[in-house]
Amino acid sequence: MAESGTRDTVVKKGSGFRITKDPLVILGLLILLAGIALTIYGLIPMQQAKYQQIASGPVPLTDQLGHFILYPESYYTAHYNGTGSLDQVSCSPSVNGYYCYGFQFVRMQTVFNISAREYGFGIMVVGVLGIYGGNRLAPAKPKPSHLRPITIRIDEDICVANGVCVGLAPGVFQLKKQETPTIFAPLVYIVDPHGADNDAIIQAAEMCPTGAIIIEDEETGERIHPPFPKN
Repeated sequence: MAESGTRDTVVKKGSGFRITKDPLVILGLLILLAGIALTIYGLIPMQQAKYQQIASGPVPLTDQLGHFILYPESYYTAHYNGTGSLDQVSCSPSVNGYYCYGFQFVRMQTVFNISAREYGFGIMVVGVLGIYGGNRLAPAKPKPSHLRPITIRIDEDICVANGVCVGLAPGVFQLKKQETPTIFAPLVYIVDPHGADNDAIIQAAEMCPTGAIIIEDEETGERIHPPFPKN
């Protein structure tokens, strides 16, 4: 015989901020750790050279001998005759060749990587959301098997004969044969209440779109499916 079970057929999902073995939680944890590492990197002071621009000017495409200038920075440094020493030169292409900027070293200064902190904080938020979402969307625990005997009834007033129950438990449910043509769909009837195990029967009842399959505990009469409406 088929069995009864608890009324509560819905298993609650996981909740809260917990570290479980769920893949989404693990991924969120890895992202969180990466965000923490990047944020810490952004908090580490670094020494960086500070330069001041002292000169600028054009560099032609070719030198006096007609040779192409392949290294405009070196050419500009070699032909610089201004005051102060050029410690760094930066050049960019222009219409007639290059335009270069000369810089002089001023001092070493302490800086922090602000971009690393900002990106790290954003990644940490994504990681926390991943862990939270993984817990909230954790797979439901399997339902316990129904071992107690059950009774099965069909409410023909709401049966729409979509045949899902027949596909899931054909040994229990079948569609009535129609002797004459009719516009109405054939209703489902119970062939053998013991034609499948209780879990298959209850699954078929749960898949009924209208709740026309009524499952009750045979001994206590307690409703198993569909559950009674909550007040």
